[in-house]
Amino acid sequence: MRQRSVWSIEQDFDIANNNKLTLLAEYHYMGNADTDSDTLTEYNYPSDYGFVGGVRFESNFQGIKNSFNRFSARYGNRIANGGDGGLSRTWMTFGAPDTISRNFHGAYSFSITDEILLELSNKYSLNAYLIYTQSKGAAPDNGLSKTYWGREVYNRKEDFVIGTRNVFYLTDKFHLIGEVHFAQRKDGDNAWAKMLKLSFAPAFVPTGNRNYWARPEFRFISSFAFYNQYAQDNLYSPYLEFVGSKKIGYFLGIKVEWWIWN
Repeated sequence: MRQRSVWSIEQDFDIANNNKLTLLAEYHYMGNADTDSDTLTEYNYPSDYGFVGGVRFESNFQGIKNSFNRFSARYGNRIANGGDGGLSRTWMTFGAPDTISRNFHGAYSFSITDEILLELSNKYSLNAYLIYTQSKGAAPDNGLSKTYWGREVYNRKEDFVIGTRNVFYLTDKFHLIGEVHFAQRKDGDNAWAKMLKLSFAPAFVPTGNRNYWARPEFRFISSFAFYNQYAQDNLYSPYLEFVGSKKIGYFLGIKVEWWIWN
């Protein structure tokens, strides 16, 4: 809730056959809010710090044009655990502090991602991905724990996501996209909230390019999501929060995507 300093360094190393290794290191520091006061409040609590280390390896498949595999792993601790949402915002500390020592000692987050793209022919491309994240705050319990502001948050969570996108090039300008996506999340010691989503999207590509990145792309989308009982009962998605407890959710719509090139 107050300003922190973040020092980061990232270095790419080119390897044979157009492969690339990336290393990441970060140091976070948050000082005392009021060094002239010994009174601890939500506005003034002791300084804290954290470290982040990460690695990413990108390999390009020889003989398969525009195809690759990207694997990454990242670990953060203390106030730099930042392990919620699967994003790179390491400064968004996850979980609750230890209210006795008044710091985030013992907090951590570990995440791995993997993405593969195979443009197998001018008739079919496959994109697949996997994300796993485990995060814990500094409070002794896994369940709801109080923050410095008195708000209760879960102090441990685990995410797992896996999915594929299949693109069939029916003609130069008309493609068919099919997606299968599975996600599950566990907060504290609660049960797993799970969702399976299936999507079908006929697409129109005015440029007539038969490749995964052809843009602009007009998509006519129909998606259907299937929730387990725990996700239904606890409204574990923005969709369920809006419509209420449902076993099946759906989306029908049109999307347009394009790139702006330099």
